[in-house]
Amino acid sequence: MKLEELFGRIIQELNKGNPVAIATIIGKEGSGPREIGASMVVTVDGERIGTIGGGELEAIIIRNALEAIEKGEPRKVKLALRRDNIPSDAQPTGMLCGGVVEVFINVLKPQPRVVIIGAGHLGKPIAEIGNLLGFRTVIMDRSDELANPMRYPFAEQVFAGDFLSELEKIRLGPNDIAVIVYGEVETDYQSLKKILQYNPSRHVWVLCSRHRARWMVERLREEGVDVEKHKFFIHMPAGLDIKSATPEEIAVSIWSEIICVLKNCEIPVKTLSIFKEA
Repeated sequence: MKLEELFGRIIQELNKGNPVAIATIIGKEGSGPREIGASMVVTVDGERIGTIGGGELEAIIIRNALEAIEKGEPRKVKLALRRDNIPSDAQPTGMLCGGVVEVFINVLKPQPRVVIIGAGHLGKPIAEIGNLLGFRTVIMDRSDELANPMRYPFAEQVFAGDFLSELEKIRLGPNDIAVIVYGEVETDYQSLKKILQYNPSRHVWVLCSRHRARWMVERLREEGVDVEKHKFFIHMPAGLDIKSATPEEIAVSIWSEIICVLKNCEIPVKTLSIFKEA
């Protein structure tokens, strides 16, 4: 495969919002099917693009690449391409080439995207902070006075109109999130339900009271949504309890929780989420 084709596929996957792993031979002793520098791309679906030698060597690397994608962390793998005299730090492959290779697996993550439902006085600072943090931004609202390119010049997409139907088309990548701050009870509920329906295992934050959060959870259950399956991805009420009052302070509290959740940190301030209550 030509180098431009390899990088073309990487860009294609990243544009879809999918992370990819690049496995490159960085060390070689003795005989092996490929030389140092040979690379192979592994997609989130396990598709292999290019080759670093085939056989059990690639099968092991693909498994490691998928684990690296899931954890979002690079790794090195040492493989023995022989059946005896296997170094203690190398994995056996059962191959008979005779050498030992070291492979570095790097993970490339797409630029994350935040879909913000509600372009009003809360959506604006949430979007602005997200833009500063490097998130691609999608804005959705019924009002074109609120959701328009003039108010959100940095947004990747601004949608005004029947965004509930539009939510059925949006597919969030593994690093993408949604934030619901529209503020109308039924619209917020239907937005949450559609995101869960079309984007399982994706994080969504909902700005609401504890009372409304419990009501939404019970209604989801009544309408057949497996809330237990989604509870680690639903964050409501959104934000950390920093006694925020202004729209800007509320935006800071929500983004603080988002960063903490995405980085798997220990939350230094109590979360507002009803799912985290003792």
